[in-house]
Amino acid sequence: MTLLGPDGQPAKGRQFTAANGIELSVGVPPGRRLTSARLRLAAADGSVQTVQPALQSDAGDKTPDGNATVTLRWATADWGEERAIVGLTVVADGPPPRNGLRARLFNRGSWLPVMPLDTLPTGSQQRFPPQSASRLNAEMLVEGKVGDTATGVLVPGPLAIKQFSIHLSQQPCGLTAAIADEAPFFTPDGPLPLTPTEVSGLVRALNRYRNDHPQASSLPLRIRCAGQQAFIVSDFEAELEALPPPPTPPGPPVGPPDAPRPGELAWLPEGAASTGLARLCDGRHTAAVVLAPVDSGELSSVALRLRALGPRNRGQLSIHLANGAHPQDTALLSMDFELVTTEPAAAAPVWLTARLPTPQPLAGRTWWLVCRMSEGAVLWYADPDRPPRVTDSRHQSAGGPWLPLEAPGDSPWLQLRVGVLDTPAA
Repeated sequence: MTLLGPDGQPAKGRQFTAANGIELSVGVPPGRRLTSARLRLAAADGSVQTVQPALQSDAGDKTPDGNATVTLRWATADWGEERAIVGLTVVADGPPPRNGLRARLFNRGSWLPVMPLDTLPTGSQQRFPPQSASRLNAEMLVEGKVGDTATGVLVPGPLAIKQFSIHLSQQPCGLTAAIADEAPFFTPDGPLPLTPTEVSGLVRALNRYRNDHPQASSLPLRIRCAGQQAFIVSDFEAELEALPPPPTPPGPPVGPPDAPRPGELAWLPEGAASTGLARLCDGRHTAAVVLAPVDSGELSSVALRLRALGPRNRGQLSIHLANGAHPQDTALLSMDFELVTTEPAAAAPVWLTARLPTPQPLAGRTWWLVCRMSEGAVLWYADPDRPPRVTDSRHQSAGGPWLPLEAPGDSPWLQLRVGVLDTPAA
């Protein structure tokens, strides 16, 4: 990612002035957000300019010119714009340290003392850390006396001033950073230093703009300064949030498909499908059909006549080889299923088809088809007069013994369809 200048070229390492505001831009793919962003700015020039501004004072329009003196009690210097003041030279017609001045700076509507000391001697240039100001006010100080005895204490009084000079650095002042025309999110204290300063809050401001403009291909960063002093883009780096992983292609269905394989043959006669009697399958109740060996072909699919009792019903069909009068504990294979209905009270019985993942040869082996529910409940409908290939139908409660069905008819069975393949599937 790159920060671009107004001309569309990379901004890193370049100088800019921003008295009227300049717009840099961060190129970001549409819809992408940033995990981090770091921008550091520094003053491009630290050289010092000495000016002798016109003074407003108690002496009227008289201004010291370095030769003739002007007697002042106070004076205000106004250089017209917010600048970085780094020093002051006031030369009085009297030997220091017997006189001095107390200085205050005007910045953003407030008068504040010069830091770190606001009481300065006259006679030589006084340097202090860069401070933003557009005006300076000086109150003249003279050595106080008690009678004819000097006290050594400076008190307000008139001074004959020969020189009044202000020393201004070329460091930018009043710098602000904002996104487009929003309120600034970054305003450093004082002039921009020569050492790079990080623009804090950048990633939060950029991502907020991205939330409001998801399709924008660049994010605008507007920088303003108080004057024509230049700054330099020392460093810029940013990282995008990782893209979400691509959607996983659909794999094989979790549950069995609801269609038999082509070429299947019916292994059981069609049930009567007219009785209203059924066996409950839910979290506590399980039902099963016991079937004879599949002597011809391979088992390919099974279908149960079920009615959903809840809006979402999930269960499992499992095939077990017989172990005497019980199914083996370990299933030969299992198939998950789900029945969903919007109106359980009015749901009608349906045939739920479960196709085996792989056709199974079951020659010579009696087998069980067991229906268990993990969520919701279903009714498995029963028929009288079970066909010869259905050995038995059983039900179980809370893990208890497997009990035979008692109705309907003398030999009831849970309705079931079985599809077999005469030849092994390709």
